[in-house]
Amino acid sequence: MQQTRREFLELFSRTAGCFVATASVGTLVGCSAPRPGSSAYGFPQGVASADPQPDAIVLWTRVLPDVFDAEESVPLLVQLARDEAFAEIVLEDEFTAERELDYTVRCFVDGLEPARTWFYRFIAPDGGASRTGRTRTAPAPDANATLTAGLCACQHYEEGLFSAYRRLVLDDAEAPADRKIDLVIHTGDYIYEGNNRRQTDADGQPIEIVNRDGSPRRIADVPEAVSLDDYRELYRTYLADPDLQEARASFPFVHTWDDHELYNDYWQSFHPSGPMQRRKVDANQAWFEYIPAALSFAQAGPAGTNPARDFIPGEVEDVAPADFDEDYLSHEPNNLAAIGTLAIHRTLRWGQMVELVVVDGRSYRGPRGLDDAILGSATVAYTNVPMPARLIEVQNAGRTADGGNPPETVELNGEMLPNTRRDAPRSSLLGAAQKAWLKDTLTASDARWKAICNDVPLLRFGFDMSFREHGSLNDLWWTDSWDGYPVERRELMSFVRDNGLANVVSLTGDRHAHFAGLVYDDFDGDSPTPAMPEFACTAITAGPRLKNQLAFSGGDPEVDRLMFFDGRDVGLQGALLPALNAWLLFGNEAAATLSATGDTEAARAAADPAVNPHLSYADTDALGYAVIRFTAEQAEAEFVTIAQPDRDFGEAGPPVRRRVRFSVPAWDPGAEPTLVAGGADGEPPLMGLKI
Repeated sequence: MQQTRREFLELFSRTAGCFVATASVGTLVGCSAPRPGSSAYGFPQGVASADPQPDAIVLWTRVLPDVFDAEESVPLLVQLARDEAFAEIVLEDEFTAERELDYTVRCFVDGLEPARTWFYRFIAPDGGASRTGRTRTAPAPDANATLTAGLCACQHYEEGLFSAYRRLVLDDAEAPADRKIDLVIHTGDYIYEGNNRRQTDADGQPIEIVNRDGSPRRIADVPEAVSLDDYRELYRTYLADPDLQEARASFPFVHTWDDHELYNDYWQSFHPSGPMQRRKVDANQAWFEYIPAALSFAQAGPAGTNPARDFIPGEVEDVAPADFDEDYLSHEPNNLAAIGTLAIHRTLRWGQMVELVVVDGRSYRGPRGLDDAILGSATVAYTNVPMPARLIEVQNAGRTADGGNPPETVELNGEMLPNTRRDAPRSSLLGAAQKAWLKDTLTASDARWKAICNDVPLLRFGFDMSFREHGSLNDLWWTDSWDGYPVERRELMSFVRDNGLANVVSLTGDRHAHFAGLVYDDFDGDSPTPAMPEFACTAITAGPRLKNQLAFSGGDPEVDRLMFFDGRDVGLQGALLPALNAWLLFGNEAAATLSATGDTEAARAAADPAVNPHLSYADTDALGYAVIRFTAEQAEAEFVTIAQPDRDFGEAGPPVRRRVRFSVPAWDPGAEPTLVAGGADGEPPLMGLKI
């Protein structure tokens, strides 16, 4: 392992923009000090840290000369201290920020003490200093330390201020010492490649959102990112937000990505609108430059391997997908080269308590189990209504469907259509190699908890369409998540069940709503069994699920009434209230009753207990985050929903609309997980809790 460690350090130090430094065991003397007054250099995106290890941390910044492009490189000092006043400096080292990397730098600092708080800063050539960042190292491998983690996802710059991060920081400042946040997990959609999206109020009128400095919150220069310069501009703009900067300077982050870091609903380096290998390489490079992570030098996981790798440039051409293997991975050379420029799936260990297993749900996945050709579309289709689970199952299975005898046709709305995936491979979300690594990691880990950091939910979200002639209780709508890959979900959950893997939890985002529930081994089996719980946090700003879903309904009045209603018509406050919570938790009759009457008691009386029995919580008009805490006895989740961040709430942060709590007691191998409601404060989610 020591040989591997040295090799990885050497590899990291050879990667452009990456530097290695070793802290002193004692306090250094004669260190540099920032100079007062103005500086010819700025740090407009702040500072950040990531991927804490017991003896190491990654530090990040971006420096900017007064005249951009005037200097090929900028020499910087990095300092790390045990105290905020920098009286006990343990590291001072010099490195350079290169123009070719947009003046971003990543410094891997090792030789640190475990389980302690550290402070760091960067100093420019003329003595100008960055803000001070705070970070912490992981506990020693044998420590039985709790882990408290923020859980965040989905932040669209133009749709709101990032004030949820302000609330997270303020709450943490007031938390008792044993409940302060150790790190923040971001599950993806850190940027959105498509812009010029305006937020609207409950009546559909546009809202002009203004930044704290009075500027309009718009990215007019990049309507859609298609180049390295475009992606860099998005990260620069997003990271200029003061509340996001505050969070990055306050906690170490652990990141994965979803689709919008490249392009909505992409898979590998493809999209129904065309191949995009060049954009994949550009998006990978921009992510690597702006999102700090220990990749080539991630900890070797419990299976003894580290699949993550720092960015390596690649020359590719946009070529149509071809040469698929049995898991739908295209071996077309440009595709393999594009996705091979960066690998981010890795593990991080928090003492004996938690194994964080960070997965990449985009780079190796095949297309979802709903062929756009079925819908007569050449681009990604968002169906107006949920689709039959059987159709998605058959299409996802490809030529392996029905035991290797795939049907020639599939049924949709009573019509028999050609099964366009009859000769295709089974489509994987993780890819064969990553899936094998995940299984090995879960099996080999001896941590009390194994937390899978997913970019998309494992939970099934069935929509009760039984009021339609060809509908069922569990039609599926959100097929870009694991609902579009039911074959592999069943395989993984059965693996967890069959191997008696206890205390495995999924942490995710993506759906722009808060959810808590249990993931079954086989949702369509005769006796579905819970395999693991999942906590899914809502978006920081990207439109709440309720508003987003309205755009997909096509104005179908029978479907619309199951999603929303005007509360003013039934004596309630609010022009746009969610019936969607009730539809997901209690079925179509409950949702329709709620929309028509506003009477929650009458709506609950109409509930169908067969609808999504595995779901316990749905909050589909929420924005905010979650805080997850792991102890030896249980995993706890507090879901925080904030006020709409369409205006600046200042240093006080946004008001909290509600806090909803759940827990999962630790369970023994062979037993089943249970989800326990822990109460709620504030305005309750409208029929969003099964209690």
